[in-house]
Amino acid sequence: MPFIRHDMQKREWEAFARILFFGYKKYKYFPIQLSPLFIASCLFGEQCITTEFLLTSFKDYIAADDQDTLDQCLSPEFDEVNDDITEFLSSLKCFRLPSKETIREIIYELAHQELVQKPRYIVNCCTPIVQQLKLFPDFKTVGSLQEFIKSKIPTAKKIVKLFKSEPSNDAERESFDHLKRFVKSLEGKELSRFLNFTTGGDMITCDSITITFSSLDGFKRRPMIRTCVPLIELPSTYESYIALAEEFLNLMKQEQAWSFDIE
Repeated sequence: MPFIRHDMQKREWEAFARILFFGYKKYKYFPIQLSPLFIASCLFGEQCITTEFLLTSFKDYIAADDQDTLDQCLSPEFDEVNDDITEFLSSLKCFRLPSKETIREIIYELAHQELVQKPRYIVNCCTPIVQQLKLFPDFKTVGSLQEFIKSKIPTAKKIVKLFKSEPSNDAERESFDHLKRFVKSLEGKELSRFLNFTTGGDMITCDSITITFSSLDGFKRRPMIRTCVPLIELPSTYESYIALAEEFLNLMKQEQAWSFDIE
């Protein structure tokens, strides 16, 4: 029954939109994995999508291995089609043979097809609910939306800046330095996993992460995490950076270590 299936899909996308709105309104949480262009389309309509916005979003949308190929296509130095470009275009069901004069137009049409035309039904379902986000400053304009999402994307530098600590001796200062070095060594999924492990979220939702110290050693040594604060109780007994890094990596890989103590 196509009509029933269509109606169910509509209700599901409306439920998705309500979750987006409630998550931000209640907890200031917003899934940064969503394309800013999709959210902007819901908030401001297709007319807000500039060529630059579309092409930048398209680069984020395609596979990492194809991003260099896209840069080749958009480069002023583009001269002729190579095998990588042919494969990239065919993967998007485009079998036109581009030239130096038509390549940008073809890429624009493909980006519009993938990011505007295909999700149009979903945008139409979500728009009436998602538009309520315009009540908040972060969603007033396309620019404020982009800045908001950019500010919430975790980077090692941003996370280290969140650390607030007052080490009182050399051992605590050394452990704190080891922790900062460890975070700076992380990237991608590992960095998001550290943030999730220490704050309970995969995006930056706090203004600071408090670092305190313990003297636990031997088999009892381990960092204690309190995500509700958030707070890291860091042992000051690490004999080296390697010891701290191995301990944190092991804890982050073991989901059973992410336990809760309710007092």
